[in-house]
Amino acid sequence: MSLVGHCPLTGVALTGESRANRLMVVFVALHRLGCLVPAIASSAHGPYRSPLANLVLLGAAVAWNLALFRVACRRGWFPPPLVYLDVAFAAGLVALVSANLPTGDVSANWGIWAAQAGASLAAAAIGRAVAAVAVVGALVVAETVVTAGWSAGGASAVDLVYAANATACFALAAGFGIRYLRQEGRHLDRVNAQRLVAEAERAADHARYVTRVAHHRALHDTVLTTLTLIARGGVDHRAVPVRQRCARDADYIRGLLADRADARFGTLGEALREVVGGVSLLGLRVRYRSDLTPPDVPPSVVDALRDAAREALNNVVKHAGVDEAWVTVTSESDVLRVTVVDRGRGFDLVAVPPGFGFRNSVVDRVSEVGGRVRVSSEPGAGTCVELAWPR
Repeated sequence: MSLVGHCPLTGVALTGESRANRLMVVFVALHRLGCLVPAIASSAHGPYRSPLANLVLLGAAVAWNLALFRVACRRGWFPPPLVYLDVAFAAGLVALVSANLPTGDVSANWGIWAAQAGASLAAAAIGRAVAAVAVVGALVVAETVVTAGWSAGGASAVDLVYAANATACFALAAGFGIRYLRQEGRHLDRVNAQRLVAEAERAADHARYVTRVAHHRALHDTVLTTLTLIARGGVDHRAVPVRQRCARDADYIRGLLADRADARFGTLGEALREVVGGVSLLGLRVRYRSDLTPPDVPPSVVDALRDAAREALNNVVKHAGVDEAWVTVTSESDVLRVTVVDRGRGFDLVAVPPGFGFRNSVVDRVSEVGGRVRVSSEPGAGTCVELAWPR
């Protein structure tokens, strides 16, 4: 599964970096919610000079954050102008909330929390580290100076240091966190891209392998069979049927060179009759019988049974020492069977197991479409090859 997802709202592909940005948007939103909820809860009984002014400031803070995060959610990140505006807004809140307090009670000054949230966003959203440090540092200094200006009534130096330290720590965590997440996101994108390339290469290699195997099987069953029989003297190369067979094989090779697909046949009966006609050119008389209405067989199965039957008949020509064979199609118990039988010399299955050509061109072909092959033979008693496919 790909590591690059899609935005549920826009459908646009999300990279690892954009996912990190969206995750940080959620973190910043939760941080601000954690700052605003206590401020709203304490507004009714806080020690403010003007509770109404405090409510106005809280309303402005809520409205500003709703607008800010609406833009961030739509774009996936915070636009730089809004980040700087947020920093200025946080500094203004520190000043106004501090001015509305009769004492320097830092615990009641929720403007400091707003400054912490503004510093976190600045550290995360300002691209250059130097600029981010400068903005956060300026906000921390402004927070400390403004708060200290109203500290005569009770704010201690420890409280001010604690507030400044908290603001700096939140900013450091946010800045480090977003940069780490983006780095990991880019790394995952690279790993995913490399994996996809490797999978594509493996798929291409597999496709080339399948093509080579298909060509090997086809050449083995047609051209090589014809040439082998001529070389052994089993057929007269000057005979008209053999020359016709050679012409068909030559046309097949031209098709491979031109990358033409093999001709497909509508039914299994048509495909097997084509096989019988081709093998008869080599002098083998084939008696074909099918007592069935042509069954509904998928094209891939038709091709597999056709080619497997052709190779079984080729083996009769090459090894059986007879000029007659039988091909029978039957169907019983939902199993389709194509049987190739000869009364030739046969062989001992234990002493002479089927060779590579038979395994590759017959057994593997039928197995690939979910069928099976069974061979029965004894010396002097002929051979029976049964191709079975469950319907």
